[in-house]
Amino acid sequence: MIIYVNEKPYTVDEGITLAAFMQSIGIKPQGVAVAVAYEVIPQKRWEETVLTDKIELMLIHAVSGG
Repeated sequence: MIIYVNEKPYTVDEGITLAAFMQSIGIKPQGVAVAVAYEVIPQKRWEETVLTDKIELMLIHAVSGG
């Protein structure tokens, strides 16, 4: 199936969780917020959030500075 992350397509296995997908692309959870279909998913729910075909994810990386 295909999912979109910041408008870029990724081919993934059916039934993949958000946590497994993030790990597969090398994204560590520290300093990252993820919205799935425009809903921010708390990190404690990443393991239980199953991605579906053609779903849209938005990754937001926190940066510090002033």
